[in-house]
Amino acid sequence: MKDIKPIEVANKLKNTSKINVFENTRKKEVVEIRMLLCYLLREKLGMRWINIAKFFSNNGKNMTHATAIHSCNMYPAYKKNNKKLKEFEKIFSWKSNLTYDEIDKIHYLENQVKNLKEKLANCN
Repeated sequence: MKDIKPIEVANKLKNTSKINVFENTRKKEVVEIRMLLCYLLREKLGMRWINIAKFFSNNGKNMTHATAIHSCNMYPAYKKNNKKLKEFEKIFSWKSNLTYDEIDKIHYLENQVKNLKEKLANCN
């Protein structure tokens, strides 16, 4: 998946696992998929901890950066005991070398260039 967005990862996990990671529950099966999503967002998309927490909060699941860190740290232990997590992890193919933060910076810089061109055109 090239330049995949966090919501696309979440939706693919939801469709595959039939579990809503944004549900406010502590059920083991939901927590494990939520940990997998945190892991993928951090390790595969390179998102910052605070951005992972904001992503969850924006989608209805209250989370702090500390919770995101804990989820990523605990994920390997849960993966050992739940082979389905390993299978869910394999459904993604990561082809882009850019991290989510790098993609975000590119979009920011493209918008800055556009704004500067508009200002320059207005000065003439």
